[in-house]
Amino acid sequence: MTTEFSYEHVFRAPSAKTILEAYFDADHLAKQDAVAGLTDRTVVESHDDDTQRKFVWRVTSQSQLPVFVRPFVKGGKLSFFESMTWRKADNSVEATVTPDILNGRVSIKSMYRLDEVGEGQVRRRRTGSVTANITLLSGKIERSIIAEFDKGIPQMTKVTQDWLDQKTAG
Repeated sequence: MTTEFSYEHVFRAPSAKTILEAYFDADHLAKQDAVAGLTDRTVVESHDDDTQRKFVWRVTSQSQLPVFVRPFVKGGKLSFFESMTWRKADNSVEATVTPDILNGRVSIKSMYRLDEVGEGQVRRRRTGSVTANITLLSGKIERSIIAEFDKGIPQMTKVTQDWLDQKTAG
């Protein structure tokens, strides 16, 4: 099963590139991780050239998993791999998140597209899907992940805007 999502926001920023750079900035990521309850962001892979910039991180949630899942997860906390690839020519980022459990049967894939829509205004459109291939539970898992996005996206957007405001103020 697959459940799709879409979010849109207009940032105050001098350019799309400024926002795209934020997605790979260690300070910005640390601020977002703090709000999202994530820790131990470790670079697993990185690549940067004239056409693309790619990072893969391993990240751990600070939240405890439900009791019935803990025996299956080292340390009782969920870790996942987050991959982001900035396609420089078209101001887009492909992103995937795969929990480090269930052999990839749960994944989140998305695309960020940024367009300058006015002076100092950049629209970000994030579209994607959540897929859970777990018998009888797929829809429930997918809907619960999207419900978490619905709660978290406004917080993450605020962190990004605050970071942009601070970066462009000086």
